Formats: sequence, C-alpha cells, structure tokens
Amino acid sequence: MIPIFDLTREYKTIKTELATAFTRTAKNGVFILGQNVLLFEKEFAKFIGVKYAAGLASGTDALTLGLRALGIGHGDEVVLPANSYPTAFGVAQSGARIRLVDVGDNATMDPARLVEVITRRTRAVIPVHLYGNPADIGSIQKIIGHKKIVLVEDAAQAHGTPSAGKLGDIGCFSFYPTKNLGALGDAGMIVTNKKEVADRVRILRMYGETKRYESVEVSGVSRLDELQAALLRVKLRHLDGWVARRRSIAAGYIKGLRGIGDIQFVTNNPHGSYHLFVIRTKHRNDLARYLTAHGIGSAVHYPTPIHLVQSFRHLGYKRGDFPISEALSREILSLPIFPNLTDSEILRVVHAIKKYFH
Repeated sequence: MIPIFDLTREYKTIKTELATAFTRTAKNGVFILGQNVLLFEKEFAKFIGVKYAAGLASGTDALTLGLRALGIGHGDEVVLPANSYPTAFGVAQSGARIRLVDVGDNATMDPARLVEVITRRTRAVIPVHLYGNPADIGSIQKIIGHKKIVLVEDAAQAHGTPSAGKLGDIGCFSFYPTKNLGALGDAGMIVTNKKEVADRVRILRMYGETKRYESVEVSGVSRLDELQAALLRVKLRHLDGWVARRRSIAAGYIKGLRGIGDIQFVTNNPHGSYHLFVIRTKHRNDLARYLTAHGIGSAVHYPTPIHLVQSFRHLGYKRGDFPISEALSREILSLPIFPNLTDSEILRVVHAIKKYFH
C-alpha cells in the first residue's frame, strides 16, 4: 500500500536525533514553557523572517488568539475563503463574525471577489496558503491597505513556502503531525513583526497572566509543550530538504500526468511547498476507488465548503453562493506526497492513474 502520508518513514531517518532531544528534555525536568519553547520560537521566527514568534497548543488556537491579540472579536467581521474548513473554527472561537469569499482555480482567495464582500465592519482578512499554494498577498494588500484592515495569514499548510507568514500583521502556523513541519502531537505558532502582538499572545496563552498568578484578563490555556518544541527544533533543521523533495515529487506527478484525461493541477506553483499534491477531475470519486483497489491512498481536502457545513449554516449562505469552492469540493483529490515517497512509488501512482483514464 502506498499511503497518502507515512510518518513512520520520516521517524526512521531522524529517530536518533529525536531520542536525544527527548532524553535531554526529560533530564532537564522542565516540561512547560521552558528553554526549548524559547529557542524554538527564536529559530522559527528566524526561519520565517520575522522578529517574534509565540508558541501555542495548535494552529486553530493561533488563529483565535492571534485575532484577539489584534483586538478583533464580537461585532467585527473577518473575511476568509469559503473552502478552508479548519480556518473557520479558529475564527469562530474569537467571537468575530465570519464572511466568506470564493477562491480561484488554485484554491486560494480570489482578490477580485474580495472587493465585493468588504464592509465597513470588516476588521481582518485571512488569506489561506492552502495546500502550500501561496495566496496572492500583494493584490490583497492593495485592496485592504488603505482601509486599515489587518491581514492575518493562515500559513498552517505552508511551512517552506517563500514569504508565507511574514507579510501580514500576523502569520498562523500549525504543527499537526502531517504538516511539512509536524510535531509528534498538536502544536501551533503565531509569527509577527509587532512586539505588542506577540506579547499579548503570550499573555492570552496562559490565563491572561502578565506574571504567574497575576491575570489581567480572562483567558484559557494554550501552551506549546516543551517536549514538542524540542522535537520540532530537530525537525526544523531538516525542513528545507524535505520541502525540496516535495517539490521534486510534485514535478514528477506534473510531468507524468499532464494531458491525462481531464486532470487539472490545483497545486502547480514552483514556489509552493506542496503540503498536499491536489489534482482536479470530474471522475474524482471513481478514481479514488480505483486507486484504493490498486493499493494507493488518496484523500479529499476538503469535501464540504464552510457554508454547507452544519456548524456554519447560521452564516446564512446557500448552495451556489461560492461556485468555485463548491466545484473544487466535488472534484479535488490529494495524491500521496511526503519526503520519503520513493521515485518508484511516484511512477506507480502515475501509471495507475494513466491506466484508469485509458
């Protein structure tokens, strides 16, 4: 079986480094907001190219607390793409009102449609670098810059995409295990060039405390675990190489599948980091079943646009309001991609898809 992800292969390549990091952390005896978190924040901020970073428990929390740190909450409108399922939950928990906008063929926010949904209550826009595809941040900044609307980049799937996370007021990252840079559990991060925002996130991540037991506002707990930070520091050293391999795998798929059937490439940007390799075909469901029968994994990211998810029916949208997002949800298919995927496995996936269409 060729899985869509295989984290066990990655582990085997760095297990000695991970074991060393685990042992050092255990011997140190500090497991919450210790030296590893502090060092990883500095190292990741340097990797992204920003001044500050604050570790959190998840990428969803990065969105929620990031918006709160920017002063956005009840009564404020936040615009996000209609196809990015996870993003909506982080925004909703901030208390802000969600407004949706459709996407282009590369599954990222369409700047032309963004103009139509901004209102006087819009306080933030969240372009999502979905699948590692870079959103058109430059065009979005031109639209919102003179309106004093903050830009929050959802870069949860874009570790290694150039500029992702550093052009907005804040960038939000997830270290969910299957991400390009994944923890061995849940973890997240916000990055920013604004010290006051980073400081506020650090307050919000632990009971609203400025000092231990000195809370200045009500907040919960969302701390990056010290052990996860230690393991992520190890993995960060390998990230550039892993992303380069992902690009090589993507190039192999594109070369092998170009012109086959009705396939279109949703991920086809040389500057992307290819967290996922996503194709589009009207035969999606049948092709997925065929691949499964031939020992090849695949998945759909994501099968339902936000406005059609039961949790968000209250937003008042209806089927047909976001035609491209809806079409993508019916036609997209993610193929196996991870750094340890072999060349022979890539050829096997390509051969199976060619055989299906022929």
